[in-house]
Amino acid sequence: MNATIQPLLPAMNAVRCPLLLSLKPQYADLVFEELKKVELRRRIASHIKDRDVFVYVSSPAMELRGGFRVGNFWCDTPEEIWRRVSDQARINKQDFDTYFEGKDFAYAFEITAVWEFPEPVGLDALRKQFSGFVVPQSWRYVREVEHKFFREMRSQVAECPKQDYKDTSSSHFQRAHF
Repeated sequence: MNATIQPLLPAMNAVRCPLLLSLKPQYADLVFEELKKVELRRRIASHIKDRDVFVYVSSPAMELRGGFRVGNFWCDTPEEIWRRVSDQARINKQDFDTYFEGKDFAYAFEITAVWEFPEPVGLDALRKQFSGFVVPQSWRYVREVEHKFFREMRSQVAECPKQDYKDTSSSHFQRAHF
């Protein structure tokens, strides 16, 4: 592995299937206050740069709250990731070390173009709307039927410039692995 951290670029510049990401309430608050600029993960989808991410806030909130666009993406040793993004991730060193304990690789991605729904959607409403709705333990791909609903929710966000949002064609969902 290269000793210096370099952003990983996607193999192609195609529109990507959005992700549904679970965040603890304290980290979600920091994202929506635009104080947390980088998210850390032990695992994440490939080719995540420029992908839209919808944020599900875990217990006790248990709601779909909004989302963001992924900017730069890095993969390296936990030590190098800490050196690169510690001031932007809004996590202390002890929690970081605990989270990545025993891991050879750490992933970090830049949080850009944050949007928040006017009315978050609770877990009960999501389960009524979508048969078999599954809350991700960490993250998962958004199903096509969910994406249509999430996209409609996002269109209600007044501050969200439409040109910043890449619509995902249904043909991509046929190729995505769920």
